Amino acid sequence: MPVGTPDLSHCQPFSNETNCCLINSTNIVDFKLPEKPPETLRVRPAAHLVNEEYILKYANATKLMKSLPFNHPWNFIQQANIHCAYCEGVYNQSNFPNMTLEVHGSWLFLPWHRMYLHFHEKILGKLIGDENFTLPFWNWDSAEGMQIPSMYTDANSSLFDSTRLKNHQPPNILSYGFLDGHSNDNVTRQIEANLRLMYQKMVSGSKTAELFLGGPYRAGDDETSSAGSVEMEPHIYIHIWTSDDMSSFTTSARDAIFYAHHSNIDRMWELWKGLPGGKRVNYNDTDWLDSAFLFWDENLQLVRIRVRDVVDTKMLGYVYQEVPIQWLSTPPKVRDGEEMSSFSLVELPVMLDSAVNINVELPERKMESMEEVLVVDGIEFDARVHVVFDVYVGGSGTSRKGFAGRFDHVPVQKWKKGAIGALLVRKRLVLGLTDLLEELRLERGGHVVVTLIPRSDRGVMKVKVGGIRVQLST
Repeated sequence: MPVGTPDLSHCQPFSNETNCCLINSTNIVDFKLPEKPPETLRVRPAAHLVNEEYILKYANATKLMKSLPFNHPWNFIQQANIHCAYCEGVYNQSNFPNMTLEVHGSWLFLPWHRMYLHFHEKILGKLIGDENFTLPFWNWDSAEGMQIPSMYTDANSSLFDSTRLKNHQPPNILSYGFLDGHSNDNVTRQIEANLRLMYQKMVSGSKTAELFLGGPYRAGDDETSSAGSVEMEPHIYIHIWTSDDMSSFTTSARDAIFYAHHSNIDRMWELWKGLPGGKRVNYNDTDWLDSAFLFWDENLQLVRIRVRDVVDTKMLGYVYQEVPIQWLSTPPKVRDGEEMSSFSLVELPVMLDSAVNINVELPERKMESMEEVLVVDGIEFDARVHVVFDVYVGGSGTSRKGFAGRFDHVPVQKWKKGAIGALLVRKRLVLGLTDLLEELRLERGGHVVVTLIPRSDRGVMKVKVGGIRVQLST
């Protein structure tokens, strides 16, 4: 059964300070796509390449949005509250009063955020009388775009956020690609590490819809589905790196750079479908296609929109500026992981308070079309804290290790239904392995050593891992 639109009259604010219940209306209209794409498509530009005229136009639109009365659906905080409302469990699922609604960590992540950007963009255009206005995308997957774009650094601009982290301002660059297990001060090496992570997330580790878009999340499900490859990283890391506002689902959309960040995430979805290898097609499951949500549009109507309405950006009237895709030529490198051999060899379940190794059976691959997938199950932790651990894979009796992926969790502010205890949640991590196993030249039918390395700059993590297995996906 597809996830249905929430009842906006039944909201559960989780604090007096942060009430992100959405403005309601009894008059709901259905979103209607045009019969064909417009002859001229709007182009979303790379944020680091825009001219001064564009910056002034965008800043003016945002300033007008921030000046609207607080109870207006287009008000900037009301717009930000949309993200909070769908991501912090303030609404229950339609027809399932004991299950909260969540659009992260599953196949809903990409289409829901595309809807969100679409309406936000249209409202900004309406405010300045420019129906061709488009949001920019933060081109953090290219060397030239790995720092905060200049339009967001002017303290006198409506695009500025005072909670930005001081030591992450330009010329400092993003460091989401910790492929050697830690960051470094060498800019050239850091750019290369970032690009290698992008290759792993976009090419070798995302060959199926489940690996890229995320796992199924149907009406009545709890929140134990799996996030897609790009949602997990670099999406989460960039949120936490950028600003205090961006570090929480509750406040992330109060930083204007949120929309440029997610515009690039949306661009990744478009790029993914055209990459070589695997089965890079969207789900054809009606439970995905018919999942529906509510947004205020540029005509001040509360609109019901379904996933099937947003699978084609051209039907929505936009494309992305073409820029070089540098990560296509930077595949990850297998590393010498001799120091990992000294980590304790443990049985599961395990409390991940230090790095550990686990022996995992590697099944025979009976058909070339099968994708080998690593599933880390029963990841239990306190949802209020930032949790990060890296996953490496290698063979028994060898020091050669390959980075398989990372689990990263953005702290939440309220207890969510589906939790095991007061603030304990259970999650799953799913990672594509086939290209990595080929690079490591590991023999199927034997065992691999999976290394889990907890990483946190926010105190001691208490994370339990319940199970790990390699399975075959067709």
